[in-house]
Amino acid sequence: MRSALSENHRYGLPMVVIHWLMALGILTAFAVGLYMVDIPGITPFKLKLFNWHKWLGVTLFTLVLLRMVIRMVSKTPKYPAHWGHNTVLFAKLGHFALYVLMLGVPTMGYLYSLAAGFPVVWFGVIELPVLIDKDPGLKDLFKTLHELSAKGLVFLVAGHVLMALKHHFLDKDGVLGRMIPGAKAD
Repeated sequence: MRSALSENHRYGLPMVVIHWLMALGILTAFAVGLYMVDIPGITPFKLKLFNWHKWLGVTLFTLVLLRMVIRMVSKTPKYPAHWGHNTVLFAKLGHFALYVLMLGVPTMGYLYSLAAGFPVVWFGVIELPVLIDKDPGLKDLFKTLHELSAKGLVFLVAGHVLMALKHHFLDKDGVLGRMIPGAKAD
């Protein structure tokens, strides 16, 4: 019997679940972020959206750490044998960049919130440590880094999706099936 963490042709169920939760979470956080900053003034609804955005960011940061642990303890599918060296290299670089930004975006947002003088209280219950004091100069820096890294993450996610669709529809190599339960893989 195959373990969900050790199948060789597809990712295990824990990795698949976290992958899709993160995909949904990243897109939701980006959409909420774009929407909330366009609301004029300070309203109770806008403040609520800011809190939800922060809570989602902390949750996504936690999920990416869990994802990294699961990836370390589980077997991952090998790259298809027909892929050349450059294809494998670009896939590895793309995944590495995704991980860097999945960690970096919420980190920059967290530091931005702190530098703006607003502590982050996860779900209104767990107060995260205040690592830096209120600082208008740092606020502007971390705001810019948060916005640029978020746009970079969405750009990489779009590229990730396009490459998965390319492999599925053009190459027909089963790579997309590794992350979709019940789909044909390799």
